[in-house]
Amino acid sequence: MDMALAYRSTLTVYVFAPDLLQPFPLTLGSSSIWIAQEKDRIEQASEKAMRSVRQLAAEKDVAVALEHARSPFEGRYQRFIALARVHDLTILPAAEPSRSWDRPAIEHAIFDTGRPVLVTPKESRPIAAKVAIAWDGSARAARAVRDSLDLLMMADQVSIATVLDTKGSEGLQSADELGNYLRLYGIEAKIAVVANPQGDDEGEPIRSFLASEQMELLVMGAFVHSRLRQTIWGGMTRSILENCPVPVMMSY
Repeated sequence: MDMALAYRSTLTVYVFAPDLLQPFPLTLGSSSIWIAQEKDRIEQASEKAMRSVRQLAAEKDVAVALEHARSPFEGRYQRFIALARVHDLTILPAAEPSRSWDRPAIEHAIFDTGRPVLVTPKESRPIAAKVAIAWDGSARAARAVRDSLDLLMMADQVSIATVLDTKGSEGLQSADELGNYLRLYGIEAKIAVVANPQGDDEGEPIRSFLASEQMELLVMGAFVHSRLRQTIWGGMTRSILENCPVPVMMSY
């Protein structure tokens, strides 16, 4: 809502359905009763969430459109994906073990919408004064920078962070050119070379940089390696999604 005010934007809130409560055993005779109960429970839970959103929107004087799932058999992410495709930005909370919907929702938003995604931890503000760009010279990192220009132009400090490993860094080779590109938009960015110590966690060097420089927002390309490889072996995107202290703006 703060971003909607800052950018004079239209805000749509989509309320995901709660997880289904399936009784055991579920017989043919009881299935119709269960379906009716689940529809009623989804409606009540969604209305409760929507009342909270409406109240907060009224307090902040933000116009907001709301939608929610209405059936236990409705595709869990289809409507969410369709909405995201006709909005400039999708904002989602960081994944937590207690919520079964949020990790798939983040991946659907990244892979299936064609739009940038902002993933936010609790108690964080996405309108940041200090922004870091995780730059590796890839097409996806370039897309993330372009998608984040509005946020970068509002920042007081922008750093181009490129991780240097034993094989060198493609990001370091083009960091100066990225700085020249940002300067065309009035953004003065500093280049920071981040050491990559030995270890299995590819996200740790960037996390350490964010902490040491007290950065408030991270801009990065998502899943530069293949989705299958990142699923099996992990990678920077997965590491950052699982543990990042600041909001992350991602593009694929």
